[in-house]
Amino acid sequence: MAELYLGYPVFIWQGVVSLASTLVAGLVIGFVTTFYLKQKDESTRVAGVILEKRVDAQHQILNFLENSSQKFEMIQPLSASMRELLHDFDLQIPYDPHIQYADIFTSIDKYRNFFHGFEELLSKHRLWLDSKTRYQMFLMQSYFAAINATMLAFNRIPLPQDVHLSHDEMGELSDKLMLIVGIVIDAEFNELIMDLDVLMVRSIYKLNLARPKDSYLSRGFTNKEAKRSEQFLVNDSVMGQSLSKLIALALELVAEKKDIDFSEAQFFEYFGHYSAGR
Repeated sequence: MAELYLGYPVFIWQGVVSLASTLVAGLVIGFVTTFYLKQKDESTRVAGVILEKRVDAQHQILNFLENSSQKFEMIQPLSASMRELLHDFDLQIPYDPHIQYADIFTSIDKYRNFFHGFEELLSKHRLWLDSKTRYQMFLMQSYFAAINATMLAFNRIPLPQDVHLSHDEMGELSDKLMLIVGIVIDAEFNELIMDLDVLMVRSIYKLNLARPKDSYLSRGFTNKEAKRSEQFLVNDSVMGQSLSKLIALALELVAEKKDIDFSEAQFFEYFGHYSAGR
């Protein structure tokens, strides 16, 4: 005779318990699966949005840089006199004996338009860039800012009291110095753009949504990324290595323009004025 519990056979209760356990387990599994799939779907949606924004941002940045890096080559006899000037100050000529430069370095106004355009693109799109690409962009911004600061050289020259540079003369000298800078750094300028291109392509095929532990601007300029950037700009870059020579060249351009001579003491005074204002 079957064993009874509350008036019903025990095997019926066992079946009810088994069925209830199966239902509970199914509900738990269904809830977990639904939650996981929902989270997965949300992550996929967010990744898709970020990828779309990143591709668009990077396309605009690279298109801007490619349009800004249009090349020119100086023709004879201008190139001969330019080569002689650069050799006199031991400045690098990347494609010697050819003199090549980007169009943005043909005048101070063109360069500043480029610089401001680059800064606007960085400010507009930096949130969609990955950490490595963003670092390269900040490095390039610092590099371009250093070039822009070099154009202040003529404002700090300790001229004799009776000698003055007019606005037009300042513009003419700045344009010439800007062109020289463009010639000297042309290969490095190309490398910065190519490195950025490579990092951007990698950031698309290796989309990483992890939040960075640190940013380039955190703790001001004391973090390792900022220090690495400063190391490159000051010690490793062609621009940094050429800076003192460009300062001497700026002094020579003014001396030639105004038909005056600067003593060694005046040169060091000028260098001190320039360094203090950087």
